Amino acid sequence: MKKTMKFWFSLFVGSLVLTSCLSSDDNWEPREVTVADGVFILNEGSYFSQINGTMDFISYTTGALSVNRNIFEQVNGRTLGGTPNHIIQCGSKIYIATTDENRVEVLDASNLKALTPIEITAPRELCTNGKSVFVSSYTGEVSKVDTTSLKVVRKSAKIGANLEGIAFRDGSIYVCNAWNPDYTYNTNVVKLSAETLEKEKDITVVANPNQLIATENGLFVASWGNYGDVPAKIQFINSNDDVTPIADATYMALGNGVLYLISSSYDENWKEVNTYTMMDLSTGTQYRFINGHDIESPCAIGVDPITGLVLITSRKKYPNAEGVPTVSYTKDGYVACYTPIGDFITKLDCGVNPGAMLFKSHTETRMFQN
Repeated sequence: MKKTMKFWFSLFVGSLVLTSCLSSDDNWEPREVTVADGVFILNEGSYFSQINGTMDFISYTTGALSVNRNIFEQVNGRTLGGTPNHIIQCGSKIYIATTDENRVEVLDASNLKALTPIEITAPRELCTNGKSVFVSSYTGEVSKVDTTSLKVVRKSAKIGANLEGIAFRDGSIYVCNAWNPDYTYNTNVVKLSAETLEKEKDITVVANPNQLIATENGLFVASWGNYGDVPAKIQFINSNDDVTPIADATYMALGNGVLYLISSSYDENWKEVNTYTMMDLSTGTQYRFINGHDIESPCAIGVDPITGLVLITSRKKYPNAEGVPTVSYTKDGYVACYTPIGDFITKLDCGVNPGAMLFKSHTETRMFQN
């Protein structure tokens, strides 16, 4: 198994850095290709323990997966602050929703230098249509940001309470109306016009919707339930906004026609129980992805859109006062890396409560034989 993993990883890295050798006897032509560089890991820190968030970068281009810790602070000489919660890229800029700082950080994607931040109260998650960035917030509003002026140019009416996941699809913005300040849970995804941010409709889903993934045919939505008699559920919203339940799971990531799922729950002794599966969307068949022995307390899952590499972030267990290994919400976590079919590659340390990822790539010209 170790030899197999080393061989696969050598092929994986080689596919990212390989350049063509030209022969005068062959017919070659230049083509634009997209090359995977790595992934940013956004670590939330701990609100209750006043631990600021951080950002790490896992690089693919050094011949082995390697991590550069606290990269935002290295570049900008300051921390991200409290609860950086979500990260996306639009054009030449990276956007980070930093909830407890009441701002969206904006970075130059080429060097990670911070630009003028955007002031938004309690921002949570971000999406883009390629022209504007849309921000959900715990104020119950959605903000529309112009990516040139970096100003909020439009704001919706109050459409819910604590808004979480947000996605753009086919001229509309979909946003999860997750939970209320009294810790009751809502059962709607709100659909808005991307142009005006006027509400179009409510779409009924399982309680506590938190994550959305847009596709050509519709959207996947992850609802977390009420942590009791209403279990977490993955559903699909089709082009007509009809909702179909498809799996029992808490976290999801999509890549190459496969939906990767993590189902998290607790047994009668409050021990965390997690299962890891993969669903072939062409058939609806669900398989085991990994046994989960490498993961102690999952935070997020992501799939590199170019390489298919699957990353699962996790909190780490540390000895408590009695010497018993216990999941820590205040100490560094890690990222476990897998092939698309679940073979383990490596594990890398990262910051406290690693909750979001952004995959980085670039376009270059390479020579191909006709």
